[in-house]
Amino acid sequence: MAEQLQRLETRPERLWREFIEASRRAEKSHDIQDGFAAGRAWSRWLAEFVPDGSTKTAVHGQATNRQ
Repeated sequence: MAEQLQRLETRPERLWREFIEASRRAEKSHDIQDGFAAGRAWSRWLAEFVPDGSTKTAVHGQATNRQ
């Protein structure tokens, strides 16, 4: 039974993974749109650690919305 359990990915882990994937895609393609996507992913990851919603919006704008 224990061998059937899977560890669930936490929100910070998912946001970090999404940033890494977007960053690698941008590095590989050198496409500016991929770079923007990586920047938004980075901003979402950082915003995870800002507890105040108004500060989060002021600093990160719409980047905290998944795109």
